[in-house]
Amino acid sequence: LKTIQLAFLSKFQPVSSNKAAMKLCTANLPRLGKAVAVPAFERSALRAGIVHLGVGGFHRSHQAVYTGRTLALDSSWGICGVGLVPSDKKMQEALESQDNLYTLVTKTSKSTSVEVIGSISDYIFAGEGKATEKVINRLAYDQTRIASLTVTEKAYMINDATGDLDDSHPLVRHDLENPASPKTPVGYIVQGLRRRMEMGKMPYTVLSCDNLPLNGKLTEKVVLQFAERVGSDIGLRQWIEEYGAFPNTMVDRITPATTLEDIELVRQGYEIEDVWPVCAEDYTQWVIEDKFVQGRPQWEEAGALLVDDVEPYELMKLRLLNGSHSALAYLSYLAGHRRVHHAMEDDDVFNFVGRYMDTIHPTVPQVPGVCLNAYKEVLKERFSNPNVSDQVSRLAEDGSKKMIGFVRGALEELIAAKADTRAIAAAVAGWIRHSEAEDLNGEAIEINDPQAENLKEFAVKAKSMGSAPFLGKFLGIKFASNDAFRKEVDGYLKQIDDEGVRAVLRSV
Repeated sequence: LKTIQLAFLSKFQPVSSNKAAMKLCTANLPRLGKAVAVPAFERSALRAGIVHLGVGGFHRSHQAVYTGRTLALDSSWGICGVGLVPSDKKMQEALESQDNLYTLVTKTSKSTSVEVIGSISDYIFAGEGKATEKVINRLAYDQTRIASLTVTEKAYMINDATGDLDDSHPLVRHDLENPASPKTPVGYIVQGLRRRMEMGKMPYTVLSCDNLPLNGKLTEKVVLQFAERVGSDIGLRQWIEEYGAFPNTMVDRITPATTLEDIELVRQGYEIEDVWPVCAEDYTQWVIEDKFVQGRPQWEEAGALLVDDVEPYELMKLRLLNGSHSALAYLSYLAGHRRVHHAMEDDDVFNFVGRYMDTIHPTVPQVPGVCLNAYKEVLKERFSNPNVSDQVSRLAEDGSKKMIGFVRGALEELIAAKADTRAIAAAVAGWIRHSEAEDLNGEAIEINDPQAENLKEFAVKAKSMGSAPFLGKFLGIKFASNDAFRKEVDGYLKQIDDEGVRAVLRSV
């Protein structure tokens, strides 16, 4: 696999002095110490060719970094960031106070390096409904050639039962009734495309960078369904189908939430005052279907892999990395672990993760140039990195979406092949028990999930009715009606209550 390991940063070491930290801004870039890598392009020449919805930690550690490393070749591919939810106000304030610069802190198990990222040219906050037209206008600009997204799985507004646009969701209903004043990412994408069609312009490429199976095809599906509902008068759907593009992508870089310790590390170790740095592991990968209607940055020069078929890479990553994260999360939390690297230091958890990966392995196709056994070992090393240790609770978020996207497909294939499903059954039992919103000691668990109340209701039902109602509600009737798998889940649920989580981890 072609990855960026940031080897060119390895020579930089943090400084240690009593000097006051400098505010991160364009004027101070030449004054930063030699330990800090800075943008290799002239930022005054930067123009935004990409409008990106959802500038969170992952976008800033991944796509914005790849893009920044191409801007010396073509400065017309800068990024205009867009925040669509009220909490994005903090990102606007952080970026605007620093000329849209921020620091990337790259951590291996043994070293740390810092780089200033300058690919974001401007940022529009639309989370309070006051800049909606500004965002739509930016999408309609001639200069905008790509609209990209990292908005998490739930923001695509998909009905999990049907795989279609969830027109029962209040935000979707709002956008269908008020298409010129959208609130959802899909609503913005479609309104921007409509504006371009009405102005006689070509569409932009829509580039999903979220962890969704065949994310491009899925995005295209909901965009077309939405366009059919709001643009049938002008043939909007047909125009998008004929002229638009929705490449599939696979994205990978472990990016924990920024901590106060990270901010202090940048301030004390590198003399930079950055209100919101982003921290990530040194491993990074981006595989992109090379299908763009108005060009793209030369991302391959920054280490991205441009291919005709993303699916093998995607299945490898979603099923082995993301699926293992979910399998690890619920049982580890119930076992008392709160940090991922601490969980991986527990032999029972470490061995369970290995068995889960081995169970999933047969459902992953051959990937060009990749040894899957070696990939699994690398994943375990990455999960164990103490310098980029994520919170177990963050991995447990949005389980109602993640278990469908990362686990359900592999489970379906294994059941059809009459293969071993015990490791998945144990992970699902952990998910059900965790969804009760109370750990084994009676302490409350915060369930961060769009289906939190339903999850709790059906998890509590499982105590008296078994796992069938929960499985039917959140994974699908075919899994609830599969006697062998359902009995495995029920057995592990009973074992958790009777013998504890560790007994389950050891018995798989």
